[in-house]
Amino acid sequence: MFSMRNFISFLLFLGSFACLTWGKDVLSCLSSGGVQNLTTISSPTYTHLLDLSLYNLIYSGPHVLKPFAIILPEDWQQLVVSVQCCRKWSLVIRLRSGGHSFESMPSVADDPFVIIDLINLNRVTVDLDFEPAWVEGGATLGELYHAIGTSSKAHAASAGVAPTVGVGGHFSGGGNGFLARKYGLAADNVVDAILIDADGRVHDRESMGEDVFWAIRGGGGGGWGAVYAWKIRLLPVPDTVSVLYIFRHGSISSSVQLVNKWQMVAPVLEDDFYLAVLAHAGTNANEISSLFMGLYLGPKASAFDSITRAFPQLGVIENDFKEMSWVESTLYLWTSKKEPTL
Repeated sequence: MFSMRNFISFLLFLGSFACLTWGKDVLSCLSSGGVQNLTTISSPTYTHLLDLSLYNLIYSGPHVLKPFAIILPEDWQQLVVSVQCCRKWSLVIRLRSGGHSFESMPSVADDPFVIIDLINLNRVTVDLDFEPAWVEGGATLGELYHAIGTSSKAHAASAGVAPTVGVGGHFSGGGNGFLARKYGLAADNVVDAILIDADGRVHDRESMGEDVFWAIRGGGGGGWGAVYAWKIRLLPVPDTVSVLYIFRHGSISSSVQLVNKWQMVAPVLEDDFYLAVLAHAGTNANEISSLFMGLYLGPKASAFDSITRAFPQLGVIENDFKEMSWVESTLYLWTSKKEPTL
């Protein structure tokens, strides 16, 4: 008797056989195009690479469809080949840009798929003469900031704080950060990009057109093509900036009043001052702990004068501000280390 269990097993067998057939063709296509750095499900490194940026453990179970392969191109030509080979056999492409994803969407799909991980495309080129920087799509914010900081104390990039965030997802999603009030989002400071479309064609801003260029800067990553590199504007900052990183603990009522006041104050501070707050549960059920983080583009005396006039309820003293370079401030705001090092 042909049971439903036998029928399902038969379908799985057919699927495995089909995968074996086109799988060899895909691997042959990649190899002939010079793409050697990849791993398949039979490789001992497969699970490690798959889970490298997988934060949502719902997608780590055996019931979830796994990628046929994880491809790690090492230059733009290999990225083109990777896209072309996967497209030829109608594989869904998921792009990972070297950082992390709390949703883990780059690691899942409903149909047979591959992950093209840009983690090896992480070079950053800084040109201080013309003040742009080219950032490959697999670089993290930490790698970008390090490259800028080792080149100049007077330049910065407008983007987020977490150094493990990949620029690809960050720039394509907008990219908020502590320079946004002064210079706009990360996406506002992208002036060009190198995009690989679904047919493997290479585009810059001119050839992709302004509509696509607009879409890749805030419309989300992976839907418009694979961005090999971003050209971003370097922004002037003073040699010394001031950082605020203080906790305020209080009752639910007093904390609500303080955060409500922050909502009124933060948008009307001068553009050189960015003030953020993170509120979370305190040590007991009736307490809220609020972390206030600020960046002021200037000396701490000026920062202190500004905050005491606009927000005296915060109870800041001048020594609450720490003076440092801009690149050191990115690390301090992430780790609150007293002596940040590049």
